[in-house]
Amino acid sequence: MRNLNGIEVPTNTTPDLATSRRHFLSAATLVGAVFAAMLAPTRAGADNEGHGHGHGNGHSNGHGNGHGNGHGNGHGNGHGTGHGTGGGGVQCFLRGTQILTPQGERSVEDLRIGELILTASGEAKPIKWIGRIRSERHGQTTWDDAVVPVRIARGAFNGDLPRSDLYVSYGHCFLINGLLISAGDLINGSSIARWQPTNTDVLEYLHIELESHNVILANGAPAETLPRDASHVEFDNFDEYVTLYGAGLTHEAPYAPIIIVPNNRRQALRSHLRGVVAPICDRRQPVEIIRDELARQAYHRSAA
Repeated sequence: MRNLNGIEVPTNTTPDLATSRRHFLSAATLVGAVFAAMLAPTRAGADNEGHGHGHGNGHSNGHGNGHGNGHGNGHGNGHGTGHGTGGGGVQCFLRGTQILTPQGERSVEDLRIGELILTASGEAKPIKWIGRIRSERHGQTTWDDAVVPVRIARGAFNGDLPRSDLYVSYGHCFLINGLLISAGDLINGSSIARWQPTNTDVLEYLHIELESHNVILANGAPAETLPRDASHVEFDNFDEYVTLYGAGLTHEAPYAPIIIVPNNRRQALRSHLRGVVAPICDRRQPVEIIRDELARQAYHRSAA
């Protein structure tokens, strides 16, 4: 049997000055962004005066509301119970992710309904459904944050897992210390970071649903399956799901407690300030301790 707590990240290490410094720089950057945002309306107003009132309002409302609401609320609504805001979309694996089956690892895009995959507990479970989402860049120089994946580098978890670079959506959860924590909440800027693809104009995400919420192995790392009470409408093949199972949602308890981290500037600033003073007075939350430990491991591996 495998470890039902998933990845075991040490939480008893002493906060060091390098961690404090990293949080200080992040806090300073965040404060700078807040001041920039406060000045933005003044600048926008000056631009509108120069280009005409009608054009300024039309562009601001159309682009600002459409992009802002879609990006800000997508992550929370897509999971059913939600993981906060700002991540964008449902939680999925990027095409090419290797999923462990009784016959060995297979690319997630090659799996089919009814085939068996192995859970983190070592049980073989049949696939109920596979959701697919395809996004295109449409000539933009960079991908929007709502769809850009998080790259979890090889060995980011304790130097062991994943066994190769793993790419998932911002909100996809991993089982760490018995808790389900999203990739976005583990970002440390080095071993776990946003990844901007430059060699493709198409991103394809896929997610696997079993009969109940579970944890499977993706590139060796324990990652969640799609909950039954998640919204399926965001997937391109939603009609297939409705044909097979109907549109109703069934409430179910998650496989493990889901850590929900408020994703706003005030909470982020508080988190960084807790990290700054941690060497003197440690008041960090469990997910913050795990994130800092993974960042510390990444720093020491790069320095070795």
